Amino acid sequence: MAKNHQPLQTKPQETFVHIPIYTTTKQDMTTIINQTGNSNRKPNHWPTIILCNIFVITGQSIAKIIENFYYGQLPPKNHNVNRQNDIVWTQSLLQTVGFPLLLPLFILTAKKHNQQQSPTTSDRTSTKYIISFSGLIGILWSNQGRFSAKAKLELPFSVFTLIYTTQLFFTLIFAAFINKLKLNRWIITSWVLAITTGALTFSSSFTGEPDEAEVEYRRGSLAALLSSVYFSLLLCVIQNVFKRNQPSFVSVYKVLIFSSLVATISSAAGLLIEGEQNHLKREMNGFSKGKSAYVMVMVGQAVSWQVYWVGIVGFVFSVSSVLANVISVITWPVVSVLVVIFFGYVNDEFDVFKGVALITASLSAAAYFYSLHKENRNY
Repeated sequence: MAKNHQPLQTKPQETFVHIPIYTTTKQDMTTIINQTGNSNRKPNHWPTIILCNIFVITGQSIAKIIENFYYGQLPPKNHNVNRQNDIVWTQSLLQTVGFPLLLPLFILTAKKHNQQQSPTTSDRTSTKYIISFSGLIGILWSNQGRFSAKAKLELPFSVFTLIYTTQLFFTLIFAAFINKLKLNRWIITSWVLAITTGALTFSSSFTGEPDEAEVEYRRGSLAALLSSVYFSLLLCVIQNVFKRNQPSFVSVYKVLIFSSLVATISSAAGLLIEGEQNHLKREMNGFSKGKSAYVMVMVGQAVSWQVYWVGIVGFVFSVSSVLANVISVITWPVVSVLVVIFFGYVNDEFDVFKGVALITASLSAAAYFYSLHKENRNY
């Protein structure tokens, strides 16, 4: 019989599959995070920061110069008792009513953003998120402007300045709780120098400053304090909104336009309820430079405030609410010096306090920007 032969079992041939392994460097990871938008922090863009700095300084300086000119040209009858309640809602309205000027910039920026990146569901979600917060931001905005205008007309400007500087304290507190801000020694140094700068501008003058008989320390102090709280909370809420958005400057215009619309409606309603439209008519008829100059003054304030707010909200978007507040405060000495130059009749002068304030303002800005430089080196 033939023997059954078992088939030979051979060892199967091993097959090797080449699997490429890529190493991700720190720089690559940063790029990926920024493209996906999953990081709460991103490298700061210096061109945007520099541009926002120019907007804040230019906008606030021009707005304050025009405001001083405005109060200086009012007829004497508007400087009598009870003028404190004449135009507080109007001043608040001027800060936001110019928002339609931002629409062309918004359209151009959005078009450029869409060309680089197709609209996504997250973009539509972020817009809805901004709209949902625009009511809160708008109410804070309109009341901040109203209480600020009221406080300046009821307090000596030196007292108002000292109280209004407390906004830096409130911003730091709100940023720590709302925005989970992490501090370092350079930010603290900048913050302390900014407080010093704000306090040193107490010697500045304001043409709308009340006479001794018009001063209301209790109401004015409360209004100044509330204005500081509203301003600080406004910045921190805006920063919290930006956390849910794609890293594009389009978000800045969205926040400004939607929130300004709410603030404008709120201020206009307050203006009509308080009957300020009657005071505006009297002011226009009695304005020493004429009706045309009065209209130009109002338009000038509205435009310059828009420039200022683009810079402030841009700082919040690019860096933080604390830097936005620091830059806003350290601009005060620049404004006070310009007021001396343009309105010498106010019996104001360039004293040692303004000189030291300019130095501390420069050091404050340098400290914060150095902190940003060190932060960027880690990316």
